[in-house]
This record gives sequence, structure tokens and C-alpha cells, in this order.
Amino acid sequence: MLLPRGITGFWGVTTAPPPLLDGKAFCHMCHTLARKNGGIISEVDTDTTARNFYSAKFRRYDDSIFILQNAHYPYAAFAQRDASGSFILTSRPEWLQLPEDLVRLLSLDEVNQDWRSLWQELGPEELEQVRYWNPQTAGEIIFNTWD
Repeated sequence: MLLPRGITGFWGVTTAPPPLLDGKAFCHMCHTLARKNGGIISEVDTDTTARNFYSAKFRRYDDSIFILQNAHYPYAAFAQRDASGSFILTSRPEWLQLPEDLVRLLSLDEVNQDWRSLWQELGPEELEQVRYWNPQTAGEIIFNTWD
């Protein structure tokens, strides 16, 4: 996997902005998945003001998990919140089935891999942000809260 140009959500004055995936389509996908998996969506956030991803909280019985989707490319991963409210990427719960045709579900190994061998397609503005924010993993780039 290479990190495609624009995945960070940053671009320059001389480059075209990255594609922006439809937030309403993300909401629809999440509600459909919740129905098919016997759960509900208790939160949806498509505000990308200070981040480059959408999030939704799935609840089923006493279990819950967040699904994150990059706002520019259909890459998704699962997460939990820590005590500070930050997302910690995690593996998919057994009870949640996600059709691969909607998004590319990234494994925990993929999001936790070092990004330094995956950067070749990133633009100069993105690399500047990467140098500033100093992420350690691909997941920190794909699902970032840089402003």
C-alpha cells in the first residue's frame, strides 16, 4: 500500500485539492451496516475542520466501536477512544461485518506499519506536514487531526 497524494487532506496553491468523499454517503453506509449487524449508530461526525476523516460510533448490546473513514479516499479502520478522547486504532470486532466493496478496510498491521516506505506519492505540502507532526505510523497519516 502506498499513501496516495492528498490522503493527508493538505495541498498547495499550485496543486488541485484532493477528492472529498461524500459525508452523507458515509452516514448512509454506517446506518445500513448498523441495521445489517443488529446495532445502532449513536454518533456520526463528518466535520473535517481539524481532521481528515469521518467517524461513526456503532453500538451493539454492551459493545461499541468507532469506524473511521478517510475523507479523501475510501480507506477505513476501527478505533476506540482513550481517556483524552483521541482515537486508538484497533481490530474489527467479530460481530461487525463490513462489505469490502464500500471501503477498503485497513488491517491493524497496515495502519501500524511505518509510513517511511509508503510516502512516494505524497505531495510536497503533505511531506511538510508529515515532518512537522512527526507521525510514526501510516494510520497516523491516513486518520490525522492536524490543523
